[in-house]
Order: sequence, then C-alpha cells, then structure tokens
Amino acid sequence: MDEPRTQNVRISHIPGERYGVIKGVSYVRDDQGRIVYDIDEDGVPLAQLGERKILGEGVPPWSFGFSNTFRYKDFSLYTLIDAKFGGQIFSGTNTFAYGSGLHKATLEGRENGLSVSGVDGEGNAFTTTVAPENLQTYYGRVNDIAEEFVEDADFIKFRQLSLNYTFPDKILEKTFLNTANIGIIMQNLFYIKRSVDNIDPEAAYNAGNSQGLEYFGVPPTRSYGLSLNVKF
Repeated sequence: MDEPRTQNVRISHIPGERYGVIKGVSYVRDDQGRIVYDIDEDGVPLAQLGERKILGEGVPPWSFGFSNTFRYKDFSLYTLIDAKFGGQIFSGTNTFAYGSGLHKATLEGRENGLSVSGVDGEGNAFTTTVAPENLQTYYGRVNDIAEEFVEDADFIKFRQLSLNYTFPDKILEKTFLNTANIGIIMQNLFYIKRSVDNIDPEAAYNAGNSQGLEYFGVPPTRSYGLSLNVKF
C-alpha cells in the first residue's frame, strides 16, 4: 500500500493475514532465532535478502475508551481516556537518527568499542568488539534493517478534559437568556503510558490505509479552548 523514504518496509494487505501488516527487511536468524553476524566485517549483522518478513500489525486490534462526567452543583467535569493495544509501528525517525549517529542508542561503544555477541553464518557462537572507528559502518548496516525499528505502539492517553459552569436560573431570570453555560476544553493532554521510544505512537505517515508507518511524524497538537452556549 505504501512505504516510507527508507524503502525497506511497507504496509501490505495479504489474504489470510491481519489487515495492514508491516512487511520489511529483517535480520538473518538461525533456527533458534539468533541473529547471524558477518564476522568478516567486524561483526556486522546480516540483513535477510529476497522475500521480506511480516514484522508486525499496523492496525491495533484492541482499542477502548473511558469517559465520565462528574457533577457538583452548577459545575460539571468531563474526562476522556482512550487507549490502543496490540499494534506496531515502524519509526523512520529512529531509523534516520540511528544511521546518522543521533540516536541515544548509538552512544554505546564510542569510547571503548561495542561488544557484539551472536552466531556466524555456520551457527558458531562468537563475541567481538567493533572498534569506535567502525561504528559508523556497523550502525549504518543496522539502519537498513527495518526489523530493528518496528516497536509496539501501545498507549493510554488522557485525551480530553472539560470543565463547565451552568448559570443558575435565578441569575438569568432577569435577563433575555433562558440558559447559559461556559466551559474550558483541553484536548490531547498527555500519555499516561506509551511503549514506543522517542516518537508519538499516533504520528502516522499518511492519512490513508497505511497505519503503522512513521517518518518525522508530527504529534497531535495539544489544544485549549473556551466554549460559551446560550439559549434565548
């Protein structure tokens, strides 16, 4: 359906699979699921060539919302909390930051080298240290593997809060108004919990059928408003 500028991942609609799976370049792994490294290139992880692998679900299978209204005399307080669970998101932002050495994870090894443990192409266990001068090559190769940047997109968000005051009849009885209320509305306040690192889980790549892709996405704007409702 669509792919970001990294071109190593895309959203696919495949018969028999869930709607909108994330399909992209994965690590080469052995039969036990261990990542295979190229020991001839100082322990650089290998990317799977050929057919791409399903890495996650772009559309969260579970969502819920909880709203409530509290009243006290002429005041009312409305709250809305919503959440989504079970979906994943590919972060193009983290991909770019990783490959450019701007992600916090790339700080590791800059002074004394990066210790890497895994298996080689023949399944033999090994441990090596990537020298600081070779880290750019190492992180650059990881940058091309979409699997590294697919994360859970679970979140719980305090979506909306509004406080309203309804003017009592005794205040309005000598005016031309039948009813009047004033309120303050706040939306997209904050995340109570989120799984994805460094980005907003709702920062979609586009507004179409390609949920699960992110590339320098702008988070939803936190907004504040004032409402006034009157009836004559």
